[in-house]
Amino acid sequence: MQLPSRIFGSLRGPAIKKRLIEWGSIALLVALIVIPLGTLAWLAFFTNTFHVQAITVVDSREHTAAAIQDLTTSAKGRNILFLQTPILEQRILSSVPQVRDIYITRKLPNTLRVVVQEKTPAFLLLSNGMYFFVDAQGIAYEQAELGTLPGTILPIIKNNDQTASLQIGQPAVETSFVEFIIQAQEDIPAVTEADIVEMRIPSLSAREVHVLLNNNWIIRFDTTRHLSLQVNVLQRLLAHTITEEEKEYIEYVDLRISNRVYYKLRDNAPVSDR
Repeated sequence: MQLPSRIFGSLRGPAIKKRLIEWGSIALLVALIVIPLGTLAWLAFFTNTFHVQAITVVDSREHTAAAIQDLTTSAKGRNILFLQTPILEQRILSSVPQVRDIYITRKLPNTLRVVVQEKTPAFLLLSNGMYFFVDAQGIAYEQAELGTLPGTILPIIKNNDQTASLQIGQPAVETSFVEFIIQAQEDIPAVTEADIVEMRIPSLSAREVHVLLNNNWIIRFDTTRHLSLQVNVLQRLLAHTITEEEKEYIEYVDLRISNRVYYKLRDNAPVSDR
């Protein structure tokens, strides 16, 4: 038995319509994917849209920003999408000693943003008439000038060796020496009830430091031994050996020899009855 042709026609119509809708949906989906990707590829490879045109440096001092701008000039005109920012970051870290950390981000379509974290100086080193910032690792990372001084007061270490030469970006002193100096800033004033005016070292490789206080005492320490041990000896000396009257005439206290302490009073000191 054959069905009338009009029945076949009525069956084929919905099927064809459904198939057309399916293919239309696929074509639309492909278009939504391919057209944006094609446009992006065209912009990336055949235009200057994504070529680096600007580099901004933030959170750094003016001279640091200028040094970074010089190092990143080669990035201008290059495709920002394929730029190897870790390599650029490493170049800056190895070439600008005052930079502790750096992070480069892309701001599409054509700007690099360089976020800088500069080093914090542990102290100022005075050597051969010039001041240098020294970091926590003992590296003299920058010559200090009036315009680069931080807002906080830094301890000053005076190097008495006039033949010493310093190279920026290289270690000037040991890390343990820096730790000793930082701790000394807290412990010595607490025991002596006097402020530190200056610290002197015979040379950059010396194992000692001479501390000048605002009461005119000079205290000599061995920087290779724990500061707390030497401060304890000093505390006992001031509490049990030197009288209150004699303290005004102390010239120096020498703590450089283990388990020993030497001190000298000025010539005009009164004679003790002890």
